[in-house]
Amino acid sequence: MQSKKVLIPVALLLLIQLSVPMCYTFAQDNLVIDHETKERFKEHYGLDEPEFPSSKQQQNILLGGDFGFTPSGDAVVVELTILIRYPLIFISQQLVHSLKS
Repeated sequence: MQSKKVLIPVALLLLIQLSVPMCYTFAQDNLVIDHETKERFKEHYGLDEPEFPSSKQQQNILLGGDFGFTPSGDAVVVELTILIRYPLIFISQQLVHSLKS
């Protein structure tokens, strides 16, 4: 009974964490700059329209990316052990780490 009281809020927090995109912005919703000002900014700052990556480049980004760290084999085993033995502690640690960054 006690584990259900803890598990349900943790699962809800996890679902909320996964459902909110990290980099969502509202910049394109209400664009209030007129076309002339936009063109003037482009000329003054040398801005160009972004080029969309090809499917091969997208595949390299998704599958061959640098994630900023290289976990050692020992660290992976420790994380998996914590996940298996203490899933609530592991989930709470991951939530805290994701909120820090």
